[in-house]
Amino acid sequence: MRIRRHFIRKALLLGGLASLLLAAGCQYTTTPADLLMAPKPVPENAALTEALRTILPLQAKLSVVTHEEADSAILQLDGDGDGRKEAFVVFADESGTQRVMVLEQTSDGWRQRFTFAETSAYGVDVLRDADLDGDGIPELMIGWNQFGEPQHILTLYHIGREAGETGPPKPLAELPYDTMGIGDADGDGSPEIGLIQLQRLKLTAGLDLYRFTGGEAVKAASAPLDGSVNAYLQVKLGQLAPDKYGVVGDAAIGSNSSTTTMLAWEDGKLVQIYPPRSPSDENVQTNANAVLSGDANGDGMLDIPLLAEAPGQSDGVPYSDLLWIEVDKQWNGRGGFLVVARRYADAGDTYAIQIPSEWTGFTFRRPADGSPSDIALDAYDEESGRRAEVLTVRVAALDAWDDRESKLQADEARYLKLGAADGLVYYAVWHDKLQEGGRLSAAGPGSFPPDEAEMKRLFKLQAP
Repeated sequence: MRIRRHFIRKALLLGGLASLLLAAGCQYTTTPADLLMAPKPVPENAALTEALRTILPLQAKLSVVTHEEADSAILQLDGDGDGRKEAFVVFADESGTQRVMVLEQTSDGWRQRFTFAETSAYGVDVLRDADLDGDGIPELMIGWNQFGEPQHILTLYHIGREAGETGPPKPLAELPYDTMGIGDADGDGSPEIGLIQLQRLKLTAGLDLYRFTGGEAVKAASAPLDGSVNAYLQVKLGQLAPDKYGVVGDAAIGSNSSTTTMLAWEDGKLVQIYPPRSPSDENVQTNANAVLSGDANGDGMLDIPLLAEAPGQSDGVPYSDLLWIEVDKQWNGRGGFLVVARRYADAGDTYAIQIPSEWTGFTFRRPADGSPSDIALDAYDEESGRRAEVLTVRVAALDAWDDRESKLQADEARYLKLGAADGLVYYAVWHDKLQEGGRLSAAGPGSFPPDEAEMKRLFKLQAP
């Protein structure tokens, strides 16, 4: 999938630019606090907000956790495994030191339980919990930002369940890293921790895989990685193919490009599967734009993202203006990779058009008029170079949509509103008119060219 802009900004902030920012003493603190709460307040959040007004130290400022999807300073987790969620609050005190406070909910409302003894002058990278050893008690993980390399220290804790146990827990392990991920990398049913360290001056990098057992973190395996990259954007652990598990890491290279590495767990070791080590194997591709690996087809297995040029583009098109089709490939567990998903994503990453595997003889084109987010879908014959316009997806401001729709209706255009988000309306306009009598063509799922029902199915608004 295409990298969300806020994600890559965060990754690069703590990647190639991190040393400059940290040397300048910058802190990752955001105010006001109300912007960091959930966008739709509920009574519970209102009570928590009110409690924080009296519990937080004077002049304290809430601070966003850098690499958590919640994008907030307040995360609610069941850190001690008692079935009730505690509130973990990241804040900077009057000196700028960043701390993590834990609040618990009682019959009298939210009250402070403790504040972790560990701190950071540079913020918190991750804050999450997972039952790493399968004993039913979660391990809490806090990634503290630090100066220099590695950029973070992952600290593991157990929070006591006993009544009256209110003091801060002592660290069970402290593990250095630049990029981290959690998942089942060896197929044993329990999650492991994958930690990447990148030494930019030495141009070396490596992945360490840890299990948590017997109350401590034990290194299970290590593997070298490409050390010439700008930064590792993410690392994912999980299933790669039927009965195959391992690790996938995505790295930023150049100004906006990326590459992906896949390592499989085999006989107690991590073995590189992609890029292939033999030059005779499948061609290795560097993606012109940064893309992230994931589970594109929802089958529970991790894929490798690749970019393919949309066919039929002029030789004179600048490289930065080329249109790309995102292709996700899945390892077959032996020596090859199979295409499991294709999509076109607009340059702003606001929407995507899923491309069925049945589609052939098509391409995308920027229309001569309209906004940069508009895209035309054409029928295209690669041998002859002939093309025929099928439809155009266009974007309009919400306050201009009524006028735009009135004009479409006046022109008797064949169009369909696909969706709306963030003050924008997305719609498709077909080149061909409706059939006589207003009847739609009867294209089924996977048919090309797509009809209204098929375009509605294939068009996806991207999460912000």
